Amino acid sequence: MSPKEPASPVLQERRASRRNPIQVRLQLADLVSSFLGRSVDVSRGGLFVASSETRRVGTLLRVHVLGPRGEAVFAVGVVVRCFSDLEGSREGSLSPGMAIALTSTSEAWDRFWEDVRMTDGEEDEAGDDEDEA
Repeated sequence: MSPKEPASPVLQERRASRRNPIQVRLQLADLVSSFLGRSVDVSRGGLFVASSETRRVGTLLRVHVLGPRGEAVFAVGVVVRCFSDLEGSREGSLSPGMAIALTSTSEAWDRFWEDVRMTDGEEDEAGDDEDEA
């Protein structure tokens, strides 16, 4: 492809930040009930959750990370896609699942995201520039 040609819309990534594969236990809740799931991957703005229960697209969910540290890690998001089986999912989940776009996060979520990002080896470009100066 020449520099003047636009990238194919099919190949363009729609996410604002890259996904990091990590599995953590989650408790999810809507206005009626709560249920358990596990993350398949996490990005700054969302996550893909494998769970035996799913909710309709547009459902607002509260997400609680059930991590080993005991820190209360919360976020709020909206279901943007649902998958009822492996054939319907290109995310590679092993059970039904949902893509959730985060609409609100806690400071603890931001720290959780930084831990995930650093564990995956993603470097802060600004930090790299400072080291070279």
